[in-house]
Amino acid sequence: KTGGTTFGRHLVQNVRLEVPCDCRPGQKKCTCYRPNRRETWLFSRFSTGWSCGLHADWTELTNCVPSVVDSK
Repeated sequence: KTGGTTFGRHLVQNVRLEVPCDCRPGQKKCTCYRPNRRETWLFSRFSTGWSCGLHADWTELTNCVPSVVDSK
């Protein structure tokens, strides 16, 4: 184990940001927008969910991420 789940959770819950991620009780995903924009700054399972599939590899991610980010 690499601690990826713990690290990812800390990114959305504990990092001090100008505009913190909006994490609501009972929801698995948090909304993480850039200041003054409805633009997601963080691509992770805790912010966008498994948008490119469960445990996507590098090839799947490089083909999937740009379109997912553009649609958010």
